[in-house]
Amino acid sequence: MNVVSNLFSFFIAMISNFGTPQSFTPPSSYQPLEVIDGAGFYKQQLTDSNTAYLQVIDLQKMQIDQLVGEVDNMGLEQGKYYQGEARYYSPFFKNKLFEEVTNEYQELYGGAVFSIINCSFFEQYQSSTQLSFPIKLNSEVITAGNSPYGPIDQPKDKFYRTIRLKALVWDDKQAYIADYDPATGAPLNETDVKNAIVTYQYSDHPAKVLAQNPENKYHVIGTLDFDGNIGDELLLIMTVNKATLDKAADLLRQLGVKGEIITIDGGSSTYLFNSRMGKIVLPQLANQNDSPTFPNLPHYLGFHQRGKTSISPQIKVSQPAGKVQVEENQPYLILWRDNLDDEVAIELYEGNKPIQDISPRTASDGVYEWTPDKSVKEGDSIRISSLKNRKIFGTLPLP
Repeated sequence: MNVVSNLFSFFIAMISNFGTPQSFTPPSSYQPLEVIDGAGFYKQQLTDSNTAYLQVIDLQKMQIDQLVGEVDNMGLEQGKYYQGEARYYSPFFKNKLFEEVTNEYQELYGGAVFSIINCSFFEQYQSSTQLSFPIKLNSEVITAGNSPYGPIDQPKDKFYRTIRLKALVWDDKQAYIADYDPATGAPLNETDVKNAIVTYQYSDHPAKVLAQNPENKYHVIGTLDFDGNIGDELLLIMTVNKATLDKAADLLRQLGVKGEIITIDGGSSTYLFNSRMGKIVLPQLANQNDSPTFPNLPHYLGFHQRGKTSISPQIKVSQPAGKVQVEENQPYLILWRDNLDDEVAIELYEGNKPIQDISPRTASDGVYEWTPDKSVKEGDSIRISSLKNRKIFGTLPLP
């Protein structure tokens, strides 16, 4: 009887464990700063009073949003890394103040917001900038990149002529890092890939290759399988405030990351915000009394819990840094941010009067490529409005 009872208890325990996914917990040297259903934020002290911050993102519970500044110049045929050099566009995206981006994200998602980091590399420091490498945003490749430090015919350093760029791809189930092919655009050219960023393997970062791997601020990213099912459902982001890229990557290896490790924009423009702890790492100061050297950045990643927001529906469009150049028979990217759960309509307005349907119905995913068949007039505007409630809209004035 005891044997039967014990077997029954064991069977029930097995079913319970199978039905309850366990959460990833880093070693005790990582101090938990905020742990929610789907994400964890931890701190570890390194030597010489340096600090490492670890974010563990469960893609089955957390939403990753790419937060990109509006376009003021499409950079037609200036792209270098998507389906061949000079065969795609490389837009100039508005550099947006990190506080503006953070405040807007919290206005859209409220208490569901977990964190924000800066993302893509950029090498121009005006009010708007081209990004270094390709991005796919909600099924749309929005830039082919324009960096001189990559596998192009005439890179600034010969080392980069033959390197393999990496693509971080994710959806609501898993993430993976794969080789990127500039000639074909793979894997970004695949229809089932909705969101992806192209960047360096950490060991190919110019700071390591050309600058002898100095201690600095970096983000490095890896993926991890923890639930035992096919696919890596965890995204691990390690942010260091003063360490080498090798050290930052080694910290991820110690946590079990076995695949590729990539790095995104860091150094002087490193930004790390957590909803509980606030602004943790800020763009570098020129000196203690100055504003940050790079307070305005073109591309961020925001993380929030799915289905947790009770904020009223909103659509946000900010003014580009310069005059919007919308040209007849040439593509133009309409970008916005919203928290809608329905579709939107996109229209061309003359004053308060709609004069053209750009798209009567499209996903509320923040991006739409428009090729106008005639010139727009000065004073026209683009309006993005909710199909459920046309009083909810955002407007992009045109010059």
